[in-house]
Amino acid sequence: GELWSQIVADVTGCRVKIPKVTEATALGAAMAAGVGAGIYESIAKASKQLVVWEKEHQPNLLNTNVYNSIQEKWEEVYASQLALVDNGLTTSMWKAPGL
Repeated sequence: GELWSQIVADVTGCRVKIPKVTEATALGAAMAAGVGAGIYESIAKASKQLVVWEKEHQPNLLNTNVYNSIQEKWEEVYASQLALVDNGLTTSMWKAPGL
């Protein structure tokens, strides 16, 4: 939705473009089929002709700065927590699959 797209723009500091066609998987399949059938030379060229952007969210740099500050604090906390786990003082709450 609108709010989530703006949050993503703010957190990443990048613009977020919203396509008019919300069924991106179907559009991608159609582009791939068009390339396979020889209608388009490449996916990139197909996308230039077929993708229409409905909206674009620009990052609010004030919010981006707040998120960056929060990330720095989180990284400090995470490093401290990881050190506790590494020193055997506590256990990790999760483990990556396959480990």
